Amino acid sequence: MNYFILDDDISTRKIMHRIIREEVLGDVIGESDHPIEAETEILLLKPDIVLIDLLMPLQDGIETVRHLKEKNFSGKIIMISQIENKEMVAKAYKNGIEYFIHKPVNRVEVTAVINNVLEKIKMEQSLLKIKESLNLFPFANEQNTPPKQSPKAIIENIFSDLGILGENGSRDIEEIMNHLLRNDIDINNISLKSLYKVVLENQKLDTSENAVKALEQRLRRAIIQALTNLASLGLTDYTHPKFENFATKFFDFHEVRLKMNEIDERKTHRNSRVNIRKFLHALYIEVKGQL
Repeated sequence: MNYFILDDDISTRKIMHRIIREEVLGDVIGESDHPIEAETEILLLKPDIVLIDLLMPLQDGIETVRHLKEKNFSGKIIMISQIENKEMVAKAYKNGIEYFIHKPVNRVEVTAVINNVLEKIKMEQSLLKIKESLNLFPFANEQNTPPKQSPKAIIENIFSDLGILGENGSRDIEEIMNHLLRNDIDINNISLKSLYKVVLENQKLDTSENAVKALEQRLRRAIIQALTNLASLGLTDYTHPKFENFATKFFDFHEVRLKMNEIDERKTHRNSRVNIRKFLHALYIEVKGQL
């Protein structure tokens, strides 16, 4: 895969370049510190993935993304940001970015996010090849249904929509979903604590009380982040499909409204009350429905 790095900080560009090279993720075919000039270069080079800094002089990353999309750039875009303004995050997703990488950048997060994007690109390419091959046969479009996605792809797409694909707890949630799907278990008929222990055992990890509590904290942080991202999205566009689809499905709407007010009025962040069982149950139903 080919990459273009747009960031006014030369040290960040060098770090990103080195990680991509050393982790054998592809080739960096261009880089720039000037967003306006970079637009033309990106459209000419047509990289598979563009890494763009959110805050740059002359033109911010969101505006640059918008310009590229308006000119039909089809590559994937990852935004790099050192701020956690939820309104700007929501705006960036609305304008077409795939994921966020937080500054200061670190190898683990960069590699994980890029690998997720690469997986998505490969899946899209596979689906395109299947579609093209089906079109070779008469009446293929009438006689064949689209191929189904794997549980992993469905879960990661939902995490992407919720903005938590890079969260530590997302891996734990995915493992829980895999266990429930494999064994066709109704989460309402099992205690969360026993579920956590089974998942830890499946991963051959420690199942002590402290390990169970640590897993639950990772889940809670990831779910609260999803709540925050949806609330930010709702403030930006109350009719946004992601907000309408997920806000009341995964959370109590009273809690969503409180989080929206908290962000809107820039209040001190409180400890949001999230129903882990409700979130996991809603995710299970969503994934099973798409399967």
